[in-house]
Amino acid sequence: MSRTTHIRRAVCVAAAAALTGFGLVGTAEANASRPVHQAVPHWYMTPNPGNDCELNIRASASPSGKKVGHLSSCSQGAWCWSQKSDCGATVKGASYTCRYADGSGGLRSSEWARVADKNGKLAYVARWCGFAQQL
Repeated sequence: MSRTTHIRRAVCVAAAAALTGFGLVGTAEANASRPVHQAVPHWYMTPNPGNDCELNIRASASPSGKKVGHLSSCSQGAWCWSQKSDCGATVKGASYTCRYADGSGGLRSSEWARVADKNGKLAYVARWCGFAQQL
């Protein structure tokens, strides 16, 4: 480092130290060294109210696949593997039946959405028993 650069740095440090007493530099200098993290909403597959806000997370695209998680609230969801508004392309798997949003009848499908389980591994939820939303 050249002598001029060294002197300039010393002057800047001294000026910053003098201003810190007035509360003008301390916060800005502390924040300059850390990146600013802003909360970014992510897409999650949340349970359908017609299913009493219940949704199973499975290791495979089948109702008989190992259950690796369970959602029991319409305000929580499984992180969509593909961060798109519909949770991305579905996977064809075994058929399942889930109730309509009003709780009547039933919808039969074989479409499964890819999600992450609580350990971040690929898992599946019955696509039409839930819906994708940003949380």
